Amino acid sequence: MRTREEQAKSLRDSLCADYVSAPVHEAGYELAMCHIEEAEHRAEQRVRAEIGRDSDRLDNMREKLRIAKNGLLRVKEITGQSSRAHQAADRALMQIAARAIDAAREVG
Repeated sequence: MRTREEQAKSLRDSLCADYVSAPVHEAGYELAMCHIEEAEHRAEQRVRAEIGRDSDRLDNMREKLRIAKNGLLRVKEITGQSSRAHQAADRALMQIAARAIDAAREVG
């Protein structure tokens, strides 16, 4: 990947190929840098927006897991079927899900 300066010089050379004067080349370089910086800014905004959407999806997943766990606990209360094995499995599931969600957040 080329640096900003390399990209700007290449664009300047393409735009100003027919001109010999230094002021025209400097103006071309400045114009190229403005466009490159604007493109970088837009890319950063897109990344931030995607991270926000990912965070929302992870929050939604965590809430659904919480609701599912509460539902399982309620069924066990009604049916009276609440063994230690079920409780351990529920805790393990929630811990795995929580770690996966936390790990996904750290990547962003």
